[in-house]
Amino acid sequence: MIVNFTARHTELTEDIKNYCEKRLERMGKILDEVQQIEVILTEEKSRKRVDLLVKRRGEDFALSEETTDMFNSLNKAFDSLERKIVKERRKLIQKRRRAASRQPVVVSGLGPKVEIGLRRFPYYSNQPISLGEAIVRLEEDRKEAFLFRKKDREGWAVVFRREDGTIGLVDPEG
Repeated sequence: MIVNFTARHTELTEDIKNYCEKRLERMGKILDEVQQIEVILTEEKSRKRVDLLVKRRGEDFALSEETTDMFNSLNKAFDSLERKIVKERRKLIQKRRRAASRQPVVVSGLGPKVEIGLRRFPYYSNQPISLGEAIVRLEEDRKEAFLFRKKDREGWAVVFRREDGTIGLVDPEG
């Protein structure tokens, strides 16, 4: 990882540089994907501002913090950097888990292996509705299937779109 320092209207002291390097070294485990970090220190009147420009594989982002003390600004900036990278890593892990759960299931039986693609859809209504309302909901969202509780009787039913474009009904009690 390459770290570049820039000081604008202020002096880059060894204390500040060492502090930044120690903080980055402590966060080394979560910064493994980061290729380059630019630390820009700016001072205007009594305001001390720290900008972190982070370049990593796939995306670049910037963080900025401003207080009346340079070390406070650095602390806040590095804390924000740590939170952002951890959040992005969690999102990536969740994305991988969702992709892995969508893998087709292979069923072995007497015949040749058959792949079944299982997909979950949130297409249902917990409140009792009529068959006509279920068909309307199926049509308005261009869904493949819609599960609903029947209004006139106890139980569940499914309306679905057939391959030929017509609508089918599965009603176990009907």
